[in-house]
Amino acid sequence: MTPGPVGHPLLAAAYDLVTSPLERRVLAPARARLLAGATGRVLEVGAGTGANLPWYPATVDALDLCEPDPHMRRRLERRVASRIWPFTVTVHDATAIGPFPAPVYDLVVSTLVLCSVPDPQAAVAALRAVLAEGGRVAYLEHVGVGGAVGRLQTLASPLWGRVAGGCHLDRPATAALRAAGLVPIEQCWLRLPPPLLLAVSGQAIVRRRPAEPPLPDPAPSPATVPP
Repeated sequence: MTPGPVGHPLLAAAYDLVTSPLERRVLAPARARLLAGATGRVLEVGAGTGANLPWYPATVDALDLCEPDPHMRRRLERRVASRIWPFTVTVHDATAIGPFPAPVYDLVVSTLVLCSVPDPQAAVAALRAVLAEGGRVAYLEHVGVGGAVGRLQTLASPLWGRVAGGCHLDRPATAALRAAGLVPIEQCWLRLPPPLLLAVSGQAIVRRRPAEPPLPDPAPSPATVPP
């Protein structure tokens, strides 16, 4: 969950401790699956305290970590400095993708970010803009659902946001991807405690032009949610 530019010192101080049970049970395996195929030059937006760092494989050439919250970023910098990585790692003080040349990234990573940015569609459009030809977006995001659960998410979201750095429980993450011309693939649902905290994980590719041959549908599996 990436706070705004002003930052949240209390959230940054408590984040790793508070989320550690969830990381062990659900998020760490999900991060490992999401990043297993990462290659080339990678940009991670809203990198937080660096929870994704251990899961990047040696096939990554260079990793740019973008984190706007100064309190989160200090912890991220300490984590980066704590060991030698098999790829180049750079931490950036940035609130947008603008400082980065475009399009140069083979993979853009967004985990628990779109739930708290002011404009998810603008954020996703910026992610797409820095993708190299054939690049992908890897995402793991909170998501709103329909029905009674969705209504409860909307009701609880203001209170949740006050304690979780502006996080929204009911953001339509995949809708923002599609609006930016990205097609979700390899997508699956994650149920996170508390019960209203649902998430979706997957990869997204740039939608092809109508004249191009269509991409094959991903192989079905019990964990796959149709895009």
